[in-house]
Amino acid sequence: MILALFLVTGALPTLAESTAETKLYRGLSMDDLAETLLLEGLRFVQVPIDGKGMVANQRFDVSDGVEWSVLGYDCENKDGCSEVQLRSVFRDAAAQDVVLSKLNDWNAANRFTRAYLGNGNAVILEMDIYLHGGQSLKNIREQITIWRQSVRRFSTSMSSDES
Repeated sequence: MILALFLVTGALPTLAESTAETKLYRGLSMDDLAETLLLEGLRFVQVPIDGKGMVANQRFDVSDGVEWSVLGYDCENKDGCSEVQLRSVFRDAAAQDVVLSKLNDWNAANRFTRAYLGNGNAVILEMDIYLHGGQSLKNIREQITIWRQSVRRFSTSMSSDES
């Protein structure tokens, strides 16, 4: 559906573009999320998971220089998943040596993402996209861009010698 709107946008730039960009999505199916990732030129693998009724029964693992995942939450309504989480888990040597002050500094300076220590000394970076009130495709794509920039900066800061 999203890809179709995008393709129409290319054919009729003024009317279709305004329609595609101003339509408000209150949820996205996992297929729509996949199409959105493809529009961003991202490669991903679809992974089946046990969502236990809270999360969609699949996630997308994206390879974008830094590995991260896309999960759909609150997917039981007619609009699809009304909450989307972008998540990266760092388990390398740099993550083992992280100090809480470094995560706190990140959280204080970067308001759209949050970083914390997870189980097994993993460091986790997350960002949520909340669709209940409605988001345009343009805004959803901009949030994915913010995430991509943030996860790269975070990965770099995790591997730097500054603690």
